[in-house]
Amino acid sequence: MKKITLISALFAAAFSMNAAPLVTIGDQLDLFFKGEVSGTWNSNITYRNQDKVNDYSAVFRLGGELDYGRNSKFKANVKFLENLTRFAERKEFNSNLASLFATASYTESQWKVLADFSFVQNYQNTSTTTQANASGDLVRSDIYNAGINGTYDFTEKFYGELGFRWYSIQYQGMWGDLYSDLDTYSVPVSILYRVTEKISAGLSYTYRYTEFSGGNLFNSLYYGNSRSDHSVGVTVRGQLLPKLNALLYGGWVYRDPQGGLDPSTSESESTFALRAELGYELTEKIGLFAIATRDFGSGAQRQISLNTGCEVGANYAITSYLTATTSFSYTNAEYQQSDDREDDIYIARVGLSYIPNKFIKISANYRYYNNASNLEAAAYNQHLVDLTFALRY
Repeated sequence: MKKITLISALFAAAFSMNAAPLVTIGDQLDLFFKGEVSGTWNSNITYRNQDKVNDYSAVFRLGGELDYGRNSKFKANVKFLENLTRFAERKEFNSNLASLFATASYTESQWKVLADFSFVQNYQNTSTTTQANASGDLVRSDIYNAGINGTYDFTEKFYGELGFRWYSIQYQGMWGDLYSDLDTYSVPVSILYRVTEKISAGLSYTYRYTEFSGGNLFNSLYYGNSRSDHSVGVTVRGQLLPKLNALLYGGWVYRDPQGGLDPSTSESESTFALRAELGYELTEKIGLFAIATRDFGSGAQRQISLNTGCEVGANYAITSYLTATTSFSYTNAEYQQSDDREDDIYIARVGLSYIPNKFIKISANYRYYNNASNLEAAAYNQHLVDLTFALRY
């Protein structure tokens, strides 16, 4: 009854709104209220191979959004949300989690700078937290992601890009004694040439350094405390055809593990690297997309993996308010360790969203997740169904 009352109240508030934000300060600053109510059914909450735990849950998200720079060269956006998750039966999985997202940009005629930051409190397992998955527990972690990227036009045709990104996972609670915190620092550099007004091509190089701390001592000795990656290749981006937009990168990546007692993970390795994003407007109502990736990865226990994946999907605008989405992805994760672990990950999703105006969004989604692994403890599948009502005012 409380849930129905809350949804009714949100609907009533939405229908009484006008086009203005909740608060406007001066000519540049707008403040918005953000709220969401979700109902979810999860068939395998902890990603267990057997004796799976399923339950219904309700998620209440409350927060605000700040938008600055309506008519300015400098623009910024900050969102804060507090997520309150309550399970129907498995009360031990209840959580209060915060998240913060911020973006900023500054644009001049010859150069521009983009920056972003996010902080997310997470209470969820992954395919590399196998011990927690098998025990039926959830892993608590804090995830930080921050970056800055600058673009400078040397001439009308040539321009360069230079960036920096920091990504960090910090494990909390009892599982912090087993899993290692991770900090990854990346420096991408690109020199690009405008082939046409809508297409650019050039060379790209990225240096990536990954450092581990804490966790199980055996993992530290076995895999080492750090690793470095060097990636170089060719980048093509822009509108390749009248209805085809693309961001393509193909090259070579070299990984130096820098330590570790396991011979299978302590030797340097190189392989083909790929990042491709394609979007095609089939009709006015149907949009198609495809993504392909290949790169090295790192797990919660410092594992090294080579991940190769692809995703295809479509969006269909049934009406101006109603949109259907479907996608399918496949990823092969080949772990560079003595047990020869290999995962084949399949994800299928269908969704429907209804957006009657700029304030309200109602969505329903179904997702199927299957992690087919030759390591029995890491194999699992999951069905996830959710219904969400979101309000931004």
